[in-house]
Amino acid sequence: MNILIVKLSAIGDVIHTLPALNAIRKVYPSARITWLVEEAASDLLEGHQALDRVLISKRKRWLKELQGPARLNAVKEACAFLKELRDTRYDLILDFQALLKSGILIALARGKRKIGFGKGLEHMEYSYLFLNERVPAVDMEHHALLRGMMLLNALGI
Repeated sequence: MNILIVKLSAIGDVIHTLPALNAIRKVYPSARITWLVEEAASDLLEGHQALDRVLISKRKRWLKELQGPARLNAVKEACAFLKELRDTRYDLILDFQALLKSGILIALARGKRKIGFGKGLEHMEYSYLFLNERVPAVDMEHHALLRGMMLLNALGI
């Protein structure tokens, strides 16, 4: 089984999603688990024993480089990243971010089940449009760590 966790940023939010990673690993001990993260938070995940792969989006750097002489390099790197994202067919893609930027990447990823919170999460930027399975939205008053575990709980994990 191939599983993709999508929690791109921020550093604290990535840390708050680590218990969900450990819960997934416990339920799926032989799964190949990949985490899609932005460059700023990637060091937190590199070498984590529950992860098989860390896929790093350098979106902020690419956007900056598109403004200057390094634009060709930015395009090449972004294309290579998208190829790497699409190289694996995932059985399960979990959107812990619930933002437009995560939704777009989930849409580009190849996956059977694309799961996250449905319409109604306060800060959501229409990411639910890119999912094929939606868990009922939860109150943003719940801590980020708890929201992540609630997503898994709704899936029986």
